[in-house]
Amino acid sequence: MNKTWDRLPACRAQPDRLEAYPTTIIGVGSPHGDDQFGWVVAEELENTHGLVGRKISNPIDLIGWLDESDRVIVIDAAVGLPGDVDFQMLGFANAKDRTTIGQIRSHGTHDIGLEQTLRMAESLGKRTDHVELWVGNARNIERLDPMSPALIAIAKCCAAEIFREVCDARTIAG
Repeated sequence: MNKTWDRLPACRAQPDRLEAYPTTIIGVGSPHGDDQFGWVVAEELENTHGLVGRKISNPIDLIGWLDESDRVIVIDAAVGLPGDVDFQMLGFANAKDRTTIGQIRSHGTHDIGLEQTLRMAESLGKRTDHVELWVGNARNIERLDPMSPALIAIAKCCAAEIFREVCDARTIAG
């Protein structure tokens, strides 16, 4: 049995929901300090919750995955979120969230940011209304520094929240 369904009774009750409401999970990151957030959340989702994700280094690489499922969850680090925000979910289809995504400063570890990538995808005729961006509050993105222990703990909380959201959506869809 898929270990995803072993975690929550609502998911375990009807394992065919995995195929009925496909979700693609993409962790964006680099080996530079807290910019590893997306990768660590994707690893945690797979290792703890059984949700397989992909790890990419450049946001432009997610364009090829936009047509793969009904829901695309993109996880990345963001510099400059309010200090009291550990992580947050933003929907690209939501006008207010889209504005917030546009205000997130690019921190220079990627050639092109997520907002620019998603706008480019739209210009190419790709769907973006099904994209959720989960961002973690990065504070240190120094070259080849380790990820801060505080953000590692936050990444585990973020993964647990994403898992709950995915299971809730599958329960509602079923």
